[in-house]
Amino acid sequence: GHKMSKSLGNVMDPMKIAKRYGAEILRLWVAMTDYRSDMAVSEAMFARCAEAYRKIRNTCRFLLGNLYDFDPEKHASVPPQPLDEWALYRLELFEKSTRKAYTAYEFHKVYHALTYFCAVDLSAQYLDILKDRLYCESADSPTRRAAQGTLYKIVDSLCRLMAPILPFTAEEVWEHLPKAKKRPESVHLAEFASFGTEKDEDFITYWRRLFELRENVSKALETARGEKSIGNSLEAKVWLEWKGGTPDWVEQETAFLPSFFIVSQVAFGKPIEGLLCEAVFEDLTVSITRAGGQKCARCWNYSTSVGKHKDAPDLCGRCAGVVGTTL
Repeated sequence: GHKMSKSLGNVMDPMKIAKRYGAEILRLWVAMTDYRSDMAVSEAMFARCAEAYRKIRNTCRFLLGNLYDFDPEKHASVPPQPLDEWALYRLELFEKSTRKAYTAYEFHKVYHALTYFCAVDLSAQYLDILKDRLYCESADSPTRRAAQGTLYKIVDSLCRLMAPILPFTAEEVWEHLPKAKKRPESVHLAEFASFGTEKDEDFITYWRRLFELRENVSKALETARGEKSIGNSLEAKVWLEWKGGTPDWVEQETAFLPSFFIVSQVAFGKPIEGLLCEAVFEDLTVSITRAGGQKCARCWNYSTSVGKHKDAPDLCGRCAGVVGTTL
């Protein structure tokens, strides 16, 4: 709460901060602080900046790591899946808010938009759900290439937008992006560009409902884990029961829900036996039982198809098909 003064001995030397945390952390602190009022500084603030930077950097590493076999000239034209469309919509919101903040010189808003996009929209939601598709589908499957195309757009845009406040990190990421013909040699020669997509109100409402449902399911799964009923969420089968019957918008996503919840199976109604835990949310009851079948050695999902393939007895039907096509 006191201003820095040599006579008080409370000065924090920027060079010492840079040597301890790195120059990018110092830049991030400058960006996160609203310069229009007194600028507070402390060890706790730099530690918080370092943690935020770690999340941003790790997100970029994940994005780049899953683009190792992606060729923008060949694969970028594969149309995105519905979840990819949601991610591109969130990218559009991030792009708009960040560019608006830069225009107004409100760099602290850039910092908050960047950290939220990396930690929540990407790491906690999109990328968490996407791992099964990236790791377990065949290398050239349309669903995996669609995911990679979305990741490519995200990291390209992310790199451009963070370049003014994290110049070294942005340049490092840019150097490792899959090469494209028209991309400038340096990120600092590139302009901001829009890679996201705008969506109508129906689309926004639809995905808001789905993620609210996922949040409720996650709470029930966390309860089951806390009670030691299950370990990994893939050990679970989720049962959904609404008082007024299953909504149409949920039924049409039956095949998608297991990967969306990161569980092995999803069913509607109340389980007859084997109930591990139950959570009630207004008109929805979420019940957790153990998933049926055996654990697939490749994707770790539990499936009744495991053991039914002569050449791959420890794999589920999907993984047996993928491995068969890659042998």
